Amino acid sequence: MWGQWDSYLTAARDILGLNLSVHAKCKYWEESAIHGSFRTMHSEFCIVSDFPEILKKDEQNRPHSDVGPSHRWRDGWELYHIHGVRVTKQIVDAPHTLTVQQIEIEENVEVRRVMIERFGQIRFLKESGAEAINNENMGGREYTLYRKRIQNDEPILMVKCINATQEPDGSFHEYFIRVHPDTETALGAVAWTFGISQEEYAPLRET
Repeated sequence: MWGQWDSYLTAARDILGLNLSVHAKCKYWEESAIHGSFRTMHSEFCIVSDFPEILKKDEQNRPHSDVGPSHRWRDGWELYHIHGVRVTKQIVDAPHTLTVQQIEIEENVEVRRVMIERFGQIRFLKESGAEAINNENMGGREYTLYRKRIQNDEPILMVKCINATQEPDGSFHEYFIRVHPDTETALGAVAWTFGISQEEYAPLRET
């Protein structure tokens, strides 16, 4: 809550022993930072918010909560964040209600990435009309590489793997793996997940 600049100034004074005129000028800002949270300074008055009653963060000290608000004040005002990215209540509390159109028109790249993650990458790939760009077979499995172009961002590439062995109900198990955006072939995508080149990847059969 804008505390990093206060820490920088007070460390210069309290730790390094610097006596700068700016410290006297920032006295009231410093006191507001100590006794409250967000604040607005004016030449004639100061507005200081109370500390939030809820404040959640991730392991990197970024505001974060994937269940409910990251901040909530006693008057009911809330903020929502996912790993430091400011998002809407819908993205956190009701990601299942997001639509492909909402995701695709979102201009903020970081917010859009969070929306895709919360919506589900595989679901987004299927419902957004991703392009199948390569299909190959090896080791008893079928691989299809899909690409979804994203405005002002790197494309999403995922390889779909289908087992050749039928499940007890007659279906074929399939799963998706996201791969590097520069991948060009389905087998190259699978090889990339093992950290090897496509030429090195040559199983007789996968289990």
